[in-house]
This record gives sequence, structure tokens and C-alpha cells, in this order.
Amino acid sequence: MEGWRKFVDALELTKDLEQNYFDMRKIFQREGWTQEELASPRYFPQDLLVLHSRFQPKMREIFQTIKDYGFDVDGDEVHYYIMDKLHYIDEITPLRKSNGYNEN
Repeated sequence: MEGWRKFVDALELTKDLEQNYFDMRKIFQREGWTQEELASPRYFPQDLLVLHSRFQPKMREIFQTIKDYGFDVDGDEVHYYIMDKLHYIDEITPLRKSNGYNEN
């Protein structure tokens, strides 16, 4: 594992972002959305807008913290690493299938 990844894990830099993403997924479930509907939602609940507005700044903050500590890392590499970490949240918060049945 690369040093910057150990650094991120040791300091739990993604913890708040993971919680934010989990909360967003719970809203998606509450609204009964499918994965496909996330690409172009018909409406945006206010609580979702608040959480979404925090997401990108937190991603940038994590990247900047890594850079500030002297790690030479590419922004895309950090992005993919974080998205991989968030993938497990998709698994524990399944959305409605396109056919109308839950994914449970």
C-alpha cells in the first residue's frame, strides 16, 4: 500500500465523507430511487442538497491534506481510492431495482 493511503487510513480522513455518503444513500432509499435514476433525478429533496453541497469540498479537503503533508499524488488517484472506499456503502444501502423490486 502506498504511503499516502496508509496516511489517509491512519488519520481516518474519509470518515466524515463516508458518513455523508451513507446519509445520501439513505435519502435515495427513502425516495425509492433506482441506481439509474441517480444520473438524472426528477427532484432534489432539501436534505439531499445540503449533503451534496458538502461532498465535493470534503473531497478537495482530503486531497489538499494529503498534498500538504508532502505526498506526491495525483488527484484522480485520490478520487478513485475514495470512490472505492465508498463502494461498500452502495452494497449496504441497496436501491430499488428498475423492475420495482428491492435489491435485498
